[in-house]
Amino acid sequence: MSLHNLNGLIKQTESRASQMLQQLKSQGIHHPALLAKMGNIPREKFVEPAFSHLAYSATPLPIGRNQTISQPLTVARMSQWLLEYARLGRVLEVGTGSGYQTAILAHFFNKVHTIERQETLHKLAKQRLEEMGISNVEYLFGDGQAGWPQKIDMDAVIITAMVSKVPVALTNCLKENGILIMPISQPTPQIGCWRKEGDRWKRLAIEAAHFVPLLEGKVYA
Repeated sequence: MSLHNLNGLIKQTESRASQMLQQLKSQGIHHPALLAKMGNIPREKFVEPAFSHLAYSATPLPIGRNQTISQPLTVARMSQWLLEYARLGRVLEVGTGSGYQTAILAHFFNKVHTIERQETLHKLAKQRLEEMGISNVEYLFGDGQAGWPQKIDMDAVIITAMVSKVPVALTNCLKENGILIMPISQPTPQIGCWRKEGDRWKRLAIEAAHFVPLLEGKVYA
């Protein structure tokens, strides 16, 4: 590839990222540091190569193993809720997927614990993020519904797959006033943000969203 072609490719990528950020701003994403981070992360590295030209578009995209990376607005909305409501200490992410959301969380939280049930995706995400120099993430190949195997109190839990019932292991690990972000299928598919207040939950935000379902068990290879 010539230098001329390389410069053109860089400008093209910058343009797509800028368009994505403008669209996010028009949809209510206003956190400056979040927008800056999403503009700097090379989103094309987190999708299947055949779809790299669509990496910054407003749609979910395949990442392998019949899984998808959420559209930028969904990732931004969940991240903005965390930045608005959560203590930025430890966060548990259920559903590592491509590692894109993980990379954003790692920029803002002191420690990220992330679980993926698909062995292939788990390995690829870990390799990808380590190559990017991200070092404050602990990775687990396991059943996300079972929670983190060691007893660790989390400031936030973010579930990136649709649930019909809330796994108790994921709520029990939250600190008092901890934040839970979770897609739910009832009464209609939506994603919400709640604060743990003793034995009660205060809903802070909710909006329509579609995710793949949260499944039990592990999938090898």
